[in-house]
Amino acid sequence: MWDRTTRYGELASQLHEEICSGAFRPGDKLPSIRALCSRFKGSSATITHALYLLEDAGLIAARPRSGFYVRERQASIGQPQQPRPETVAQPALPAQRALLRELDRLEVHEQPMLFAVIDPDLYPVLALQRIMTAQARRNPSFFTLGDMCAQSPLAGQLARRGRLMGCNWRAEDVTVTPGGKFTHRALLRVLTKPGDTVAIASPASMRLLRDLDAMGLKALEIPAHPEHGLSTDTLDFVLKRESVAACVFSANFSHPTGGLMSDNAKRRTVGLLAKHGVPLIEDDQNGELYFGKSRPLPFKAFDQAGLVHYITNLSDLISPGMSIGFAVTDLRKELDFFPEPAPLFQHTLAAFMASGLFEPHLRRLRQTLAGYAKVHRAAVQRHFPPEACSHEVSGGHWLWVELPRGFDTVALLHKALALGIAFAPGQLFCTDGSLNHCLRLNMGMPLTDRTERDIAALGQLISEELVQLRTASA
Repeated sequence: MWDRTTRYGELASQLHEEICSGAFRPGDKLPSIRALCSRFKGSSATITHALYLLEDAGLIAARPRSGFYVRERQASIGQPQQPRPETVAQPALPAQRALLRELDRLEVHEQPMLFAVIDPDLYPVLALQRIMTAQARRNPSFFTLGDMCAQSPLAGQLARRGRLMGCNWRAEDVTVTPGGKFTHRALLRVLTKPGDTVAIASPASMRLLRDLDAMGLKALEIPAHPEHGLSTDTLDFVLKRESVAACVFSANFSHPTGGLMSDNAKRRTVGLLAKHGVPLIEDDQNGELYFGKSRPLPFKAFDQAGLVHYITNLSDLISPGMSIGFAVTDLRKELDFFPEPAPLFQHTLAAFMASGLFEPHLRRLRQTLAGYAKVHRAAVQRHFPPEACSHEVSGGHWLWVELPRGFDTVALLHKALALGIAFAPGQLFCTDGSLNHCLRLNMGMPLTDRTERDIAALGQLISEELVQLRTASA
């Protein structure tokens, strides 16, 4: 009845067989989720997902604060009509933490395929140096506290850019922040409390999973397609039956897959959240990194109810060391309690944007990253076995690769590390290891001879592992 290649499908099928065999009779209470986790050696998310499949098929029913009970037999039992996400779970596992500690010890410049970074040669360093020197000479008070409360011209520049994204922002609508990561956490603290459930796309960024875990929040994972982004059908389904305090989604080139949602999907997402009164933190960090002719619209462009809290990290496009982002949100007063970036940095970026240098820089950045993406994916297609599936990306700088179910990319990583090669295994982008057959490669750096050799060596390791996998399942 269900796809046994997924862990939750396998568990649902096994419980279905036990119910049909009479091991659980109508009216019997099923073991608790904790007991099922212990028995099947699965996460609470996987067990809950399996139980929802049984419930949707009419086999069991949930009773508030009691558990799941076997229903009276029906004449026929159909397959569920809607896909289920990996439901509520703590968003980090001890295995993930250990793996992250191991990878954090590696050097960025030595592992271009592992870290989600952009070639530092693509940043306008010399232009920024000239502008910053001129700004400091013109206003020495930037080095004291004298100008901390002065109005920054950066908000006005950012408001004007909003019009290119279909957003009619005013300067007073824009809050300059010390980076998108900071704002993201601050908004979560305002919108949620420990124990709340936050809906996220799956796969999700490592940073987001770490933040939710540190804040005591639970993740409701909504599946996302590597090309088309978030599944709005699944979002609609879960909003009707789950209590969701907030959502954190990216519409444009979401990390780590690079998926891009259509305007219709964005409009539907915003409409569904407005219908249920659920706020959305939109992380649009990669919206400017498009390879097409025009900038894709953010969720915020479709927001009529004021439920979309837009954030992005501006400095990632120009100078990561400055750590400057901005937000457009009705929660401006709450963000005012946190410090703004240094005035010298704000005035420097504002002058850079006003000088006419910003758009040419972005065009060069996009063109170069598009070229990097093309040659990286071509190298992967040359050297990886045909079972490795990747999608052509239309923005961002990551490549998401899917291998057959059952493939262990964490084991692959340890073999690759012995050769001096690293990548990000799929386990880092979900809560229960269900994406362990996937991996992410960074494409933000040039394809050097060494990188090509590493891709070839990685492809050879994958081929060898696939042979062993097929032999074991024969």
